[in-house]
Amino acid sequence: MSSSAQAPLPLEKEISQRRIDAYSVVRPKSIHTDLSWARQKGFRAPLAQAMMSTAYVSEMMTRFLGTGFVKGGAMSMVFIKPVYAGDRLTVHGVVKEKRREGDATRVVVEVWCENQHGEKTAVGTASGLERPEPRT
Repeated sequence: MSSSAQAPLPLEKEISQRRIDAYSVVRPKSIHTDLSWARQKGFRAPLAQAMMSTAYVSEMMTRFLGTGFVKGGAMSMVFIKPVYAGDRLTVHGVVKEKRREGDATRVVVEVWCENQHGEKTAVGTASGLERPEPRT
């Protein structure tokens, strides 16, 4: 997709325990896979791995910039609120800057994840390269 749009399309993900288990090795005494252990540590439910949010931002950016994100992309994220099993995350982004970089344009996107209550759970920036279409 071309980044001539000012924002990538939002991406929604349901955070099931099964998805969390896929990111974590299922084992006892883990805040990610063991409900009783997570509660003992003060959480209402098992926590999603932070890498899950990062993967979802990467998915949104790949849909937005294609190979320009896969080859030449960068990301910096800060995780500010836990994501729990049962949450629904929506990943958002808005283009903040475009700058020449060699024969391409670097597209810088402010990105964030929100839970079903509209609370931000992660914030950051992601960027990738947009190259001109080859002439035919």
